[in-house]
Amino acid sequence: MSGPSYWYGAASDDPAAGPTAVDVLEAVRRHREAEAAMRRRTQRAARMGENDLRALRWIVAQERAGLSPNAAGLARALGMSTAASAKLVARLEAAGHLRREPHADDGRVVVLRSRPSAHARIREVLAPMHERMLRLAESLEPVERRTVVDFLDRLGAIVGEPEPPDAPFPPTPPRQDR
Repeated sequence: MSGPSYWYGAASDDPAAGPTAVDVLEAVRRHREAEAAMRRRTQRAARMGENDLRALRWIVAQERAGLSPNAAGLARALGMSTAASAKLVARLEAAGHLRREPHADDGRVVVLRSRPSAHARIREVLAPMHERMLRLAESLEPVERRTVVDFLDRLGAIVGEPEPPDAPFPPTPPRQDR
């Protein structure tokens, strides 16, 4: 379908044959590139860094679930140190995106609360894209949705697993003397 390929062989040039496995992986690669570009645009439009947006999304999700998000949980969720999480929280608080308040039951715990202005800014930047994505997903037949969800979940599991401890290192390319 697409000629020379980034992946392990040439993709099919025969439209009657349907997409090959390589065509599928090429489509995944194109999606990842488009998503990375969208994230960069979103960060510029929101005037926030990637971790800022990730943090706010996590805090809002925790709030919607009726939980009490805190800096330690944020550090775990974002895979960062508690020191980095503290700096991130301070930056988001200084920018007016969140506030800290004591936990209702445990005064030693500080709960992170998003501010309405943060919700508004995120919605302003992301809502149009999310609406288009939702419409596209809704246009699929249920069996197509199941296939897509199953494939992406399985692909995510493969991509998310660490290299096996006995995996060989890739060969070192020969040195080119200039």
